[in-house]
Amino acid sequence: MKKSLIALTLAALPVAAMADVTLYGQIKAGVEVSKVKLGEKTATALGKEKSSKTATEIADFGSRIGFKGHEHLGNNLNAIWQVEQNTSIAGGNKEWANRESFIGLEGGFGKVRAGNLDSTVKNTSDNVDQWESSNGALNLSVFTRVDDSKRAVSVRYDSPVFSGFSASVQYTPRDNANPADKYDHNKPSRDTYYAGLNYENSGFFGQYAGGFRKNSADTKNGYKDGHVQRLVAGYDANNLFVSVAGQYAKNWETLGDYAQAQSNGVVTDDMRTAGTNASNVVFGTAAGLDGKGVETIEVAATAAYRAGNVTPRVSYAHGFKAKVDGEKLKGTQYDQVIVGADYDFSKRTTALVSAGWLRGAESGPHKVETISGLVGLRHKF
Repeated sequence: MKKSLIALTLAALPVAAMADVTLYGQIKAGVEVSKVKLGEKTATALGKEKSSKTATEIADFGSRIGFKGHEHLGNNLNAIWQVEQNTSIAGGNKEWANRESFIGLEGGFGKVRAGNLDSTVKNTSDNVDQWESSNGALNLSVFTRVDDSKRAVSVRYDSPVFSGFSASVQYTPRDNANPADKYDHNKPSRDTYYAGLNYENSGFFGQYAGGFRKNSADTKNGYKDGHVQRLVAGYDANNLFVSVAGQYAKNWETLGDYAQAQSNGVVTDDMRTAGTNASNVVFGTAAGLDGKGVETIEVAATAAYRAGNVTPRVSYAHGFKAKVDGEKLKGTQYDQVIVGADYDFSKRTTALVSAGWLRGAESGPHKVETISGLVGLRHKF
């Protein structure tokens, strides 16, 4: 009896000690079906058939779990923290705190945080890409590639809201951007700066976000600073959601990175490490351009309308011809269309269905075209 009482007392201690801790997350997965069609020259270069077999798989759509909390410090000041990580129900090892995780202070002045933080550019993505999927043809993966993996180890300040306006600034030091060189400084500094400005009023919203990285990409004149700018505007009220977005980037990434994004998994990191020239295979461009900084302009639009428990949605994205060293490159455009609908069983549980088409590298001997669809389920807790 005494042992049982002691066990119950010990079990209750963590609950009392962590009364301000919130457990939250999302579990979302489903069945995805996809088929890839390649242009003749891309298929030959990769040693693949022009038309793939149809792939059917159970896929995780970005399940996650997190813990967050705060402590009142007095004088309208709070200590805040969060630890969040991916938890794929399709298996695979995931690092702890691999999503937005931080510690900081919050008060009337706004909030200051340090940790593995979403960039200001990534923060605009919820109003650009509202799709749940694993396959990039079923979400705006090419448009959002500049922020999808750009959760930055950084320090960030977010202002309070003044008359509908709020702002953010963020900084990643060179030795967090390039940790392998932190004691030698033999490589060019890659300090990264972000800024954001937001506005909301009566359902209308506008967002600007930009990033600036020193020595981001190689050019014909050596390493150049890179930057990305995104502007989003729309309306979200009365069951209607509409957004339009424009994005401009220069030397933020290489032409090879851009080609890999358009390939939607046909060209992988391992293949590039082994020597595959992504831009030559996907775009048909000269081999020497793969590692050069690229200049891109893209647009995207999404519309959705909630009718009872059903929310139909449609998105379109387009990338114009890319430039390297100021010259436009043929075969570097992309187009994407996604249609689908959500059905809410409750406030927490939603059924998902969508179909998507993504064509990278235009239409021709180097095209990479993916057609995909899914049915799935999302539960929030």
